[in-house]
Amino acid sequence: MNLENPEHTRFPPVMVDDPRIARAIRFLERTPAYRMQLTDVAHHVKLSPFHLQRLFKATMGETPSAYLRRTRLDRAAMNLQMSSEPITRIAFNAGYQSHEAFVRGFQLQFGTTPSDFRSAAQTQLMSPPPVTSAVAPTVAVDDLEERNLLALRFYGPHTDFVAHWRMFGAYLSKLGIEDKSVTAVSIIYDTPLITPARYLRHDCAIIDPGLELVDTALQPLLFRAGRYVSIRHRGSYDNVLQTYAAVSIDWLASSGEMFLPDGNGGYEVYRRPPWHDGEALDFDIVLPLA
Repeated sequence: MNLENPEHTRFPPVMVDDPRIARAIRFLERTPAYRMQLTDVAHHVKLSPFHLQRLFKATMGETPSAYLRRTRLDRAAMNLQMSSEPITRIAFNAGYQSHEAFVRGFQLQFGTTPSDFRSAAQTQLMSPPPVTSAVAPTVAVDDLEERNLLALRFYGPHTDFVAHWRMFGAYLSKLGIEDKSVTAVSIIYDTPLITPARYLRHDCAIIDPGLELVDTALQPLLFRAGRYVSIRHRGSYDNVLQTYAAVSIDWLASSGEMFLPDGNGGYEVYRRPPWHDGEALDFDIVLPLA
């Protein structure tokens, strides 16, 4: 993907602090297979279709329909890489009514067919990076309860995630939310193996302690009950991809498990508020299992 595509006029903002755009993004992302119209989104955010289209493109650099198509295809690519689901089912879950239309859209975004992409991407997963530590990290599988979250959307590379947390901490402070009483959670929707760095979606969130907030960019999200695999990461975020690889490549290949297709992203549950920790982070990577 590149900005030579006329549908993309700029990169998305680092932080989405306009409540109208925040609500529109959540609505676009919440139901992968739903055939959504601009009027549906406009009604949800209480704007006219013309005003929403203009505001969304000015803020996000692309129209709501282009955003929806791009993010759905990125999710489809992740499912092709991480699961054995039939391509026709992945196409339907991405909102496509036919296999042919999905192939055309996929080729336009990725320059290859879904089947060729799957073959190359799964081969890449079977070639793990060299082990950098003699100590194998502990992986656990647990049934976790449903939780309500309040999330703020960010965009950008993994190297900027610590800066995202500082911005999030400042936003909470502005709302008068005490950081000592909250549990911080990251939601990671994309992988840098598929999505260009400036388009990576990252939510900074807290477990909702029962706050009553009006007209803020913090949006409610649901952490779904289910089976999850977790692994602890301590230290700098610079080497977090190695910890992800330990569970998503090494452990997954030997466990016989499968990640949940069309799961609601991966999670990082922090043991301390990360906007104070700097490089000394301590959190659990939590990924949904089928």
